[in-house]
Amino acid sequence: MLGRGIMFGEALLIIVGLLHLLDQGIGQSDTCELDKCFNCSVSNTSQNCTNGVPENCTIKAFNVTIQINSSLPVDEGSNVILTCVHDLPNGSIKWMKDNVLQEERSGTYEIKHIIRSAVVHCDVESICGVFNYNVTVKVKAANNMVIILICVGAAAALLMMFAIGMKISLRRGQVQSQARKRQRQQNMENIHSTVNTVTSYY
Repeated sequence: MLGRGIMFGEALLIIVGLLHLLDQGIGQSDTCELDKCFNCSVSNTSQNCTNGVPENCTIKAFNVTIQINSSLPVDEGSNVILTCVHDLPNGSIKWMKDNVLQEERSGTYEIKHIIRSAVVHCDVESICGVFNYNVTVKVKAANNMVIILICVGAAAALLMMFAIGMKISLRRGQVQSQARKRQRQQNMENIHSTVNTVTSYY
């Protein structure tokens, strides 16, 4: 009985010791790297993060922004390349376009042949948290008036060429008709002349 009591006491001490260690944060993987995520006045480099910002620390001002390869608004039908630039440690990037998650996971995202304005998000996940930035890519409509004027001018030129061709064809037909008419008159005159000659002979 005495031996069992000693063993029970030792087991109880071990359990209490483990609970104390867990209470101190030892054995937990949820730790922050203070030098990367916070500006702190303490000397240690890691600490339990379950309580949010550690004591005597402030969150670093991380920057996330999106750069575009052309000025806004972009031309309708053009290709737009967006680059997510950030200073977060070990950040992984996700892109969203009009609240739809995109497959692209690199720092560069391309919209091919854009036809309408879109809102693009760059979300950066890191050991220091999730930071994001969004930009509205505005599209400048194509100058349809210029296209319309070009089409109208081309149509007018075709109509003018058709009219000139028809006029030339009609003129040629009139000339040929007049030539045939003169030929018939000449033939008739020749016939009359022949008849008169024959009549005068008899």
